[in-house]
Amino acid sequence: MHTLGFYGSPQLSEILFFVFLVALPHLLSFLLALFYKKFRFKKLWLGLWITLFGVLVCGYLWAVNKSNDIDVDDLFSPALHFVAMWSYIFSFVACGFFGWAFNAKKIWHRLCVSLVVIVPLFIFMFLNWNLIVHPYGEISDEPLEQDDLAASQDADYEMFLSESVAWGDDFKTVSFREKNDSVFFKFTYNMCDDTDYDYAKWKLKSQHGVSSDGKWILLDSEKSAVVRKLKKSVENYSQELSTEDVLDGNASSVVLKDFKRKTRRWLYFPNAKRSRVYDAVTIEKTFENFMPPRETYTTLSYWEVVKKCADSRNILFVE
Repeated sequence: MHTLGFYGSPQLSEILFFVFLVALPHLLSFLLALFYKKFRFKKLWLGLWITLFGVLVCGYLWAVNKSNDIDVDDLFSPALHFVAMWSYIFSFVACGFFGWAFNAKKIWHRLCVSLVVIVPLFIFMFLNWNLIVHPYGEISDEPLEQDDLAASQDADYEMFLSESVAWGDDFKTVSFREKNDSVFFKFTYNMCDDTDYDYAKWKLKSQHGVSSDGKWILLDSEKSAVVRKLKKSVENYSQELSTEDVLDGNASSVVLKDFKRKTRRWLYFPNAKRSRVYDAVTIEKTFENFMPPRETYTTLSYWEVVKKCADSRNILFVE
Protein backbone atom coordinates (compact mmCIF):
# COMPACT_ATOMS: atom_id res chain seq x y z
CA MET A 1 0.00 0.00 0.00
CA HIS A 2 1.33 3.41 -0.99
CA THR A 3 0.89 6.20 1.52
CA LEU A 4 2.02 9.75 1.90
CA GLY A 5 4.33 10.06 4.91
CA PHE A 6 7.12 12.20 6.24
CA TYR A 7 10.26 10.47 5.08
CA GLY A 8 13.62 11.40 6.52
CA SER A 9 12.36 13.58 9.38
CA PRO A 10 14.84 13.89 12.26
CA GLN A 11 14.66 11.35 15.06
CA LEU A 12 14.16 12.45 18.67
CA SER A 13 17.63 11.14 19.49
CA GLU A 14 19.17 13.43 16.82
CA ILE A 15 17.35 16.47 18.22
CA LEU A 16 18.42 15.68 21.79
CA PHE A 17 22.02 15.15 20.68
CA PHE A 18 22.00 18.54 18.92
CA VAL A 19 20.64 20.27 22.03
CA PHE A 20 23.23 18.51 24.18
CA LEU A 21 26.07 19.48 21.85
CA VAL A 22 25.11 23.18 21.74
CA ALA A 23 24.53 23.45 25.50
CA LEU A 24 27.49 21.29 26.61
CA PRO A 25 30.12 24.09 26.83
CA HIS A 26 27.79 26.23 28.96
CA LEU A 27 26.87 23.31 31.17
CA LEU A 28 30.56 22.56 31.71
CA SER A 29 31.22 26.25 32.42
CA PHE A 30 28.54 26.16 35.13
CA LEU A 31 29.80 22.91 36.67
CA LEU A 32 33.50 23.81 36.62
CA ALA A 33 32.78 27.14 38.33
CA LEU A 34 30.62 25.33 40.88
CA PHE A 35 33.38 22.78 41.52
CA TYR A 36 35.87 25.64 41.90
CA LYS A 37 33.73 27.09 44.69
CA LYS A 38 32.76 23.85 46.44
CA PHE A 39 35.69 21.46 46.12
CA ARG A 40 39.44 21.22 46.41
CA PHE A 41 41.90 21.35 43.48
CA LYS A 42 40.79 24.87 42.60
CA LYS A 43 43.65 25.32 40.13
CA LEU A 44 42.47 22.20 38.25
CA TRP A 45 38.88 23.46 37.88
CA LEU A 46 40.06 26.96 36.94
CA GLY A 47 42.56 25.56 34.45
CA LEU A 48 39.90 23.38 32.81
CA TRP A 49 37.51 26.34 32.60
CA ILE A 50 40.15 28.57 30.97
CA THR A 51 41.09 25.77 28.54
CA LEU A 52 37.47 25.24 27.58
CA PHE A 53 37.02 28.98 27.10
CA GLY A 54 40.07 29.12 24.82
CA VAL A 55 38.92 26.13 22.78
CA LEU A 56 35.48 27.68 22.38
CA VAL A 57 36.84 31.02 21.18
CA CYS A 58 39.37 29.46 18.78
CA GLY A 59 36.80 27.01 17.44
CA TYR A 60 34.24 29.72 16.80
CA LEU A 61 36.84 31.96 15.09
CA TRP A 62 37.87 29.05 12.88
CA ALA A 63 34.24 28.32 11.96
CA VAL A 64 33.56 31.98 11.10
CA ASN A 65 36.72 32.14 9.00
CA LYS A 66 35.71 29.00 7.07
CA SER A 67 32.21 30.33 6.48
CA ASN A 68 33.64 33.57 5.06
CA ASP A 69 35.34 31.51 2.33
CA ILE A 70 31.86 30.83 0.90
CA ASP A 71 30.10 33.48 -1.16
CA VAL A 72 27.11 34.77 0.81
CA ASP A 73 24.55 37.15 -0.67
CA ASP A 74 23.40 38.43 2.72
CA LEU A 75 25.27 41.72 3.31
CA PHE A 76 24.64 41.49 7.05
CA SER A 77 26.19 38.03 7.47
CA PRO A 78 29.62 39.27 8.76
CA ALA A 79 27.89 41.33 11.47
CA LEU A 80 25.65 38.41 12.36
CA HIS A 81 28.67 36.14 12.64
CA PHE A 82 30.26 38.63 15.03
CA VAL A 83 27.11 39.06 17.15
CA ALA A 84 26.48 35.30 17.25
CA MET A 85 30.04 34.54 18.34
CA TRP A 86 30.27 37.08 21.15
CA SER A 87 26.72 36.45 22.41
CA TYR A 88 27.49 32.75 22.64
CA ILE A 89 30.81 33.38 24.40
CA PHE A 90 29.30 36.01 26.75
CA SER A 91 26.60 33.53 27.80
CA PHE A 92 29.37 30.96 28.40
CA VAL A 93 31.09 33.37 30.81
CA ALA A 94 27.73 34.24 32.44
CA CYS A 95 27.11 30.54 33.11
CA GLY A 96 30.50 30.41 34.81
CA PHE A 97 29.61 33.31 37.12
CA PHE A 98 26.26 31.70 37.82
CA GLY A 99 27.98 28.43 38.80
CA TRP A 100 30.35 30.32 41.11
CA ALA A 101 27.42 32.16 42.78
CA PHE A 102 25.04 29.19 42.78
CA ASN A 103 23.28 28.50 46.08
CA ALA A 104 21.19 25.33 46.19
CA LYS A 105 19.18 26.71 49.11
CA LYS A 106 17.71 29.45 46.93
CA ILE A 107 14.71 28.29 44.92
CA TRP A 108 15.21 30.80 42.12
CA HIS A 109 18.80 29.58 41.72
CA ARG A 110 17.56 26.03 41.21
CA LEU A 111 14.93 27.23 38.76
CA CYS A 112 17.51 29.17 36.75
CA VAL A 113 19.67 26.08 36.18
CA SER A 114 17.47 25.21 33.16
CA LEU A 115 18.59 28.50 31.55
CA VAL A 116 22.10 27.04 31.28
CA VAL A 117 20.69 24.84 28.49
CA ILE A 118 17.94 27.09 27.11
CA VAL A 119 19.93 30.33 26.69
CA PRO A 120 22.82 28.98 24.55
CA LEU A 121 20.40 26.96 22.42
CA PHE A 122 18.25 30.05 21.82
CA ILE A 123 21.29 32.17 20.93
CA PHE A 124 22.67 29.55 18.59
CA MET A 125 19.37 28.99 16.77
CA PHE A 126 18.28 32.64 16.61
CA LEU A 127 21.55 34.23 15.47
CA ASN A 128 22.94 31.43 13.30
CA TRP A 129 19.75 30.29 11.56
CA ASN A 130 19.85 32.71 8.63
CA LEU A 131 23.58 32.09 8.21
CA ILE A 132 23.22 28.38 7.51
CA VAL A 133 19.86 27.98 5.78
CA HIS A 134 19.03 28.70 2.16
CA PRO A 135 16.02 28.19 -0.12
CA TYR A 136 15.91 24.66 -1.48
CA GLY A 137 15.16 23.73 -5.09
CA GLU A 138 13.02 25.69 -7.52
CA ILE A 139 9.32 26.26 -8.14
CA SER A 140 7.76 27.61 -11.32
CA ASP A 141 4.06 28.26 -12.03
CA GLU A 142 3.09 29.22 -15.57
CA PRO A 143 0.08 29.02 -17.91
CA LEU A 144 -0.11 26.00 -20.18
CA GLU A 145 0.79 26.44 -23.82
CA GLN A 146 -1.62 25.58 -26.61
CA ASP A 147 0.49 22.56 -27.63
CA ASP A 148 0.01 21.04 -24.17
CA LEU A 149 -3.73 21.74 -24.19
CA ALA A 150 -4.07 20.16 -27.63
CA ALA A 151 -2.28 17.02 -26.40
CA SER A 152 -4.37 16.66 -23.25
CA GLN A 153 -6.68 14.00 -24.77
CA ASP A 154 -9.50 15.36 -22.56
CA ALA A 155 -7.59 14.42 -19.38
CA ASP A 156 -8.10 16.43 -16.19
CA TYR A 157 -4.39 16.60 -15.46
CA GLU A 158 -1.07 14.87 -16.09
CA MET A 159 1.69 14.65 -13.50
CA PHE A 160 5.11 13.03 -13.65
CA LEU A 161 8.41 12.77 -11.80
CA SER A 162 11.70 12.36 -13.67
CA GLU A 163 14.90 11.52 -11.84
CA SER A 164 18.45 10.63 -12.79
CA VAL A 165 22.04 10.91 -11.63
CA ALA A 166 24.15 13.95 -12.49
CA TRP A 167 25.04 12.81 -16.02
CA GLY A 168 21.50 11.77 -16.91
CA ASP A 169 22.27 8.04 -16.57
CA ASP A 170 19.65 5.61 -15.32
CA PHE A 171 16.84 8.04 -16.12
CA LYS A 172 13.40 7.05 -14.77
CA THR A 173 10.02 8.71 -15.19
CA VAL A 174 6.80 7.96 -13.28
CA SER A 175 3.69 9.49 -14.86
CA PHE A 176 0.04 9.75 -13.85
CA ARG A 177 -2.99 10.92 -15.78
CA GLU A 178 -6.60 11.23 -14.66
CA LYS A 179 -9.52 11.15 -17.10
CA ASN A 180 -13.23 10.62 -16.35
CA ASP A 181 -12.46 9.78 -12.67
CA SER A 182 -10.00 7.06 -13.74
CA VAL A 183 -6.30 7.35 -12.87
CA PHE A 184 -3.66 5.85 -15.16
CA PHE A 185 0.00 5.13 -14.50
CA LYS A 186 3.02 4.86 -16.82
CA PHE A 187 6.70 4.14 -16.19
CA THR A 188 9.54 4.81 -18.64
CA TYR A 189 13.25 4.12 -18.37
CA ASN A 190 16.29 5.45 -20.28
CA MET A 191 19.65 3.87 -19.66
CA CYS A 192 22.04 6.50 -21.05
CA ASP A 193 19.82 9.43 -21.70
CA ASP A 194 22.32 12.30 -21.54
CA THR A 195 19.26 14.41 -20.92
CA ASP A 196 19.06 18.14 -21.24
CA TYR A 197 16.06 20.24 -20.28
CA ASP A 198 14.46 22.48 -22.86
CA TYR A 199 13.04 25.03 -20.44
CA ALA A 200 11.22 26.89 -23.19
CA LYS A 201 9.06 23.83 -23.98
CA TRP A 202 9.40 22.02 -20.64
CA LYS A 203 10.57 18.89 -22.39
CA LEU A 204 13.57 16.60 -22.15
CA LYS A 205 15.98 16.27 -25.06
CA SER A 206 17.58 12.83 -25.27
CA GLN A 207 20.93 12.51 -27.03
CA HIS A 208 21.38 8.75 -27.21
CA GLY A 209 20.90 5.59 -25.19
CA VAL A 210 18.67 2.61 -24.57
CA SER A 211 15.07 3.47 -23.70
CA SER A 212 11.98 1.58 -22.63
CA ASP A 213 8.61 3.29 -23.13
CA GLY A 214 5.81 2.17 -20.85
CA LYS A 215 2.09 1.92 -21.46
CA TRP A 216 -0.72 3.58 -19.54
CA ILE A 217 -2.12 1.23 -16.88
CA LEU A 218 -5.40 1.76 -15.03
CA LEU A 219 -4.91 1.98 -11.25
CA ASP A 220 -7.29 0.57 -8.65
CA SER A 221 -9.27 2.83 -6.31
CA GLU A 222 -6.75 2.61 -3.44
CA LYS A 223 -3.77 3.66 -5.55
CA SER A 224 -5.87 6.28 -7.33
CA ALA A 225 -6.62 7.87 -3.95
CA VAL A 226 -2.88 8.04 -3.23
CA VAL A 227 -2.26 9.76 -6.58
CA ARG A 228 -4.98 12.35 -5.92
CA LYS A 229 -3.49 13.05 -2.49
CA LEU A 230 -0.07 13.34 -4.10
CA LYS A 231 -1.44 15.85 -6.60
CA LYS A 232 -2.67 18.05 -3.73
CA SER A 233 0.77 17.84 -2.12
CA VAL A 234 2.39 19.02 -5.37
CA GLU A 235 -0.15 21.85 -5.71
CA ASN A 236 0.37 23.00 -2.12
CA TYR A 237 4.14 22.60 -2.03
CA SER A 238 6.00 25.75 -1.01
CA GLN A 239 9.75 26.26 -1.05
CA GLU A 240 11.55 24.77 1.94
CA LEU A 241 14.75 25.80 3.66
CA SER A 242 17.79 23.54 3.89
CA THR A 243 21.04 23.63 5.82
CA GLU A 244 22.77 21.20 3.45
CA ASP A 245 24.83 22.11 0.37
CA VAL A 246 24.91 18.94 -1.75
CA LEU A 247 26.53 19.83 -5.04
CA ASP A 248 26.44 16.48 -6.85
CA GLY A 249 24.26 13.40 -6.92
CA ASN A 250 20.68 12.60 -7.87
CA ALA A 251 18.18 15.14 -9.13
CA SER A 252 14.47 14.92 -9.80
CA SER A 253 11.79 17.20 -11.18
CA VAL A 254 8.03 17.11 -10.85
CA VAL A 255 5.72 18.55 -13.50
CA LEU A 256 1.97 18.96 -12.98
CA LYS A 257 -0.07 19.95 -16.01
CA ASP A 258 -3.57 20.89 -14.90
CA PHE A 259 -5.59 20.94 -18.11
CA LYS A 260 -8.76 22.22 -16.42
CA ARG A 261 -7.04 25.21 -14.85
CA LYS A 262 -4.69 25.58 -17.84
CA THR A 263 -1.68 25.85 -15.54
CA ARG A 264 1.65 24.09 -15.23
CA ARG A 265 3.68 23.70 -12.03
CA TRP A 266 7.31 22.58 -12.06
CA LEU A 267 9.27 21.55 -8.96
CA TYR A 268 13.01 20.89 -9.03
CA PHE A 269 14.39 18.69 -6.24
CA PRO A 270 18.21 18.31 -6.21
CA ASN A 271 19.39 15.65 -3.75
CA ALA A 272 16.21 15.88 -1.69
CA LYS A 273 16.99 12.95 0.62
CA ARG A 274 20.43 14.32 1.51
CA SER A 275 19.20 17.90 1.86
CA ARG A 276 16.74 17.05 4.67
CA VAL A 277 13.74 18.74 3.07
CA TYR A 278 10.88 16.65 4.34
CA ASP A 279 7.99 17.75 2.11
CA ALA A 280 10.10 17.35 -1.04
CA VAL A 281 11.29 13.92 0.10
CA THR A 282 7.70 12.89 0.83
CA ILE A 283 6.60 13.82 -2.69
CA GLU A 284 9.62 12.17 -4.28
CA LYS A 285 9.25 8.97 -2.26
CA THR A 286 5.54 8.66 -3.05
CA PHE A 287 6.29 8.81 -6.77
CA GLU A 288 9.11 6.27 -6.36
CA ASN A 289 6.80 3.83 -4.55
CA PHE A 290 5.06 3.28 -7.89
CA MET A 291 8.29 2.30 -9.68
CA PRO A 292 8.45 -1.40 -10.67
CA PRO A 293 11.33 -3.62 -9.48
CA ARG A 294 14.57 -2.92 -11.32
CA GLU A 295 14.82 -6.39 -12.85
CA THR A 296 11.59 -5.75 -14.78
CA TYR A 297 13.09 -2.98 -16.93
CA THR A 298 16.86 -3.70 -17.08
CA THR A 299 19.23 -6.60 -16.47
CA LEU A 300 22.11 -4.29 -15.58
CA SER A 301 22.91 -3.03 -12.12
CA TYR A 302 23.18 0.68 -11.41
CA TRP A 303 27.02 0.63 -11.57
CA GLU A 304 27.00 -1.40 -14.80
CA VAL A 305 24.75 1.24 -16.33
CA VAL A 306 27.08 4.02 -15.18
CA LYS A 307 30.08 2.26 -16.78
CA LYS A 308 28.21 1.56 -20.02
CA CYS A 309 27.01 5.15 -20.29
CA ALA A 310 30.48 6.54 -19.52
CA ASP A 311 31.96 4.45 -22.37
CA SER A 312 29.34 5.61 -24.85
CA ARG A 313 29.77 9.20 -23.71
CA ASN A 314 33.51 9.04 -24.29
CA ILE A 315 32.92 7.81 -27.83
CA LEU A 316 30.48 10.66 -28.42
CA PHE A 317 33.01 13.23 -27.15
CA VAL A 318 35.69 11.85 -29.51
CA GLU A 319 33.32 12.11 -32.47
